Amino acid sequence: MEQSNDWVQMVIEVTKDAQEKGSDPHVWAMQLSKFLNSERVSLPSIEVAEALVSYICWDNNVPILWKFLDKALVLNIVPPLLVLALFSTRIIPSRRRQPAAYRLFMELLKRHAFTLKSQIKGMNYQRVMQSIDTILQLSQIFGLKTSEAGTIVVELIFSLVWQLLDASLDDEGLLELTSEKKSRWETNPQDMEIDGHDKYDEKQSECHERMQKFNTLMAIELIGQFMQNKVTSRILNLARQNMSSHWKGFTQRLRLLQANSSALKNAEITPEALLQLASNSHIVSQEIRLKSRLNSNDIVVIGAMASSTSLCNGASHSDHWLPLDLILEDAMDTKEVNVIGAIETITGLIKVLKAINCTTWHNTFLSLWIATLRLAQRGRDSIYTPRFRLDNRFCTLLCIITLVVADFIDEEESAPLDETEYDSTSSWKERSVPGKCRNELASSLQMLGDYKGLLIPLKSTVSAANQAAAKAMFYISGIDIENTNLECISMNHMPANCAGNMRHLIVEACIARNLLDTSAYFWPGYVNGKINQMPVSLPGQVPGWSSLMQGELLTPVMIDALVSTPASSRARENI
Repeated sequence: MEQSNDWVQMVIEVTKDAQEKGSDPHVWAMQLSKFLNSERVSLPSIEVAEALVSYICWDNNVPILWKFLDKALVLNIVPPLLVLALFSTRIIPSRRRQPAAYRLFMELLKRHAFTLKSQIKGMNYQRVMQSIDTILQLSQIFGLKTSEAGTIVVELIFSLVWQLLDASLDDEGLLELTSEKKSRWETNPQDMEIDGHDKYDEKQSECHERMQKFNTLMAIELIGQFMQNKVTSRILNLARQNMSSHWKGFTQRLRLLQANSSALKNAEITPEALLQLASNSHIVSQEIRLKSRLNSNDIVVIGAMASSTSLCNGASHSDHWLPLDLILEDAMDTKEVNVIGAIETITGLIKVLKAINCTTWHNTFLSLWIATLRLAQRGRDSIYTPRFRLDNRFCTLLCIITLVVADFIDEEESAPLDETEYDSTSSWKERSVPGKCRNELASSLQMLGDYKGLLIPLKSTVSAANQAAAKAMFYISGIDIENTNLECISMNHMPANCAGNMRHLIVEACIARNLLDTSAYFWPGYVNGKINQMPVSLPGQVPGWSSLMQGELLTPVMIDALVSTPASSRARENI
């Protein structure tokens, strides 16, 4: 502990020296980063953040220190969310004495509170959130039983917006109109600050007064931004769902601001719009729009929040993979799916969700198949679902997701055996035993057989599913089907209870990509029983140009085969 205090004190000494010399902020940040690396301090550092904020508030509240801090935030020396939490306990209560600091604090909010993805993926994320919980006592205030990092982020965003709201009410003399007549947050100056504030009031300039009024206006507009932003609006919706009693108090104060604020009349957001943003009807309608408009970065953040907050309400494990459902549905909105773009997006999202949910590849793959099967099943019986959407969903299941899985397996198996890349930001890079990822794919597909409702084949895929099941049955029965035309198969040719389903198609797609082998045919329950001989009614010749040359009839199956396969030079000569 003593050693820790020593290096923290050195941080202050380096900062003091740079401050006195008027050093360039980037040079200071580089020197500080080099020193911290030599001390083997993990970045972003909680201790450095606490030291810098304490140093600024208030003996060194000068422009150059704010520039230093900004550079430390940009270069990931200190965690932004922790800095915002630390400042909120110091600056908001002192906003009248320190209007410039209050404005800078809100500028930091604009810059860092809406860029949560990189912070959620960052080093020391769990420790940072636990520190924030301790500083703001969020768990005690909101009474949630879980201290998951995602829950704390929801509590933090909700508390920051609420603090801005109470500060704005207090600045306009409206806080007295609330039922509590005070804020649950520390928004009023300390006693000794009030004395200093009164003396300063006697001499304060017109510029100072304008800055205070501007700050109130800026705070109100910032509240509106939190409610309009794609990610933070969903986070506030999670607060509404999980902290209903607190949300009720929050909206009551928002109505009070909407009805009585003079500053709000000059804001870019109208009083009516501000109130509508907090209404349940707006949030529900916005959720519908977000399903098609959110980008993958936004959804990753929402997924991290939802997965943690759902734990305190006993939500199902599938909630953790909600962002995957949204991404898949979003890809179906166009007639032509961008395969490469979809593969890259889904691959990146799966990696992040796997890290956030701290899950195995088995559960990751199982969730991936379930999400895609749900996608394929949606709208299957509706006469209003365009055909291209059904085709896109079927293609996604058997092509795009199979390629995503292939990338994961290839990444694992192509990695050097002695290489280990593991940290809190990228747990998916942990190198496991070669072949483990492939084995967990097989185990996930075996378990997929338990989800009978999701495996019902679409009308357009019944024939293909039956063929896949028949192929497996022939194989385990030891019957050679190399020259058999499986496209001509019907259930009349096969024993009872051997109909195929969507899992048979997925397995065949994985075998075609060399992700599985034919041992999958022997999985328990994959096929029902064996057959003793090849059904005599099955045609033995595979349709194609050679079959046509030998006198086979021009059946629909034959036509499809000819269209899909170019004729050889010999066939062209014979024709």
